[in-house]
Amino acid sequence: MEDSRAQAVLGFCVIANVADQTAHGDGGVRLQRGLRHFAPGAKVWVLPVQWGDGGDSVIVVGRHRGTRGRGHVRMVIRRHHLADFRVNAIYSPALIRAINRPLKGRETGPAIWASRVDAERQAAYWRAHPVEARTDAGWFLPSVSDPPPMELEHGGQHFYLAHFNAYRATYSMQRPPHEP
Repeated sequence: MEDSRAQAVLGFCVIANVADQTAHGDGGVRLQRGLRHFAPGAKVWVLPVQWGDGGDSVIVVGRHRGTRGRGHVRMVIRRHHLADFRVNAIYSPALIRAINRPLKGRETGPAIWASRVDAERQAAYWRAHPVEARTDAGWFLPSVSDPPPMELEHGGQHFYLAHFNAYRATYSMQRPPHEP
């Protein structure tokens, strides 16, 4: 039986659960249970980063909050609304169809993970770096740990933590003022 199940593996994907509480609004002060489209704790299949935002927004496939098991939906959500990243094999042809369904205006669907190793590497990175980081000029930096470090070096430049909220850590090249 183990051999037949191994042959039925259609691919590998990072999976995660929707956070129990998600932050919304200015500075993330409005909390809600789960997301509008996914219940708290809902399992979603997270696809590889498709564009150059560093993975702050990701394409996910899962069962919509109100569908009661009738098919999968695919949508873009913020990565900070997800928790417990791990890798799982895909056995369901219906799930593969939902993942590979062409995007609007395109002939192909989003990419899927090339291998289990790639998916494991990304899941480990997202577990270790859950917070988006940017500079005060709006440049993206690599994601950081929670809580974020007070100082960060990137591209040969030194950055200092200027602001931190439920959404992101903002860094500045200016040193913080010295207090007596």
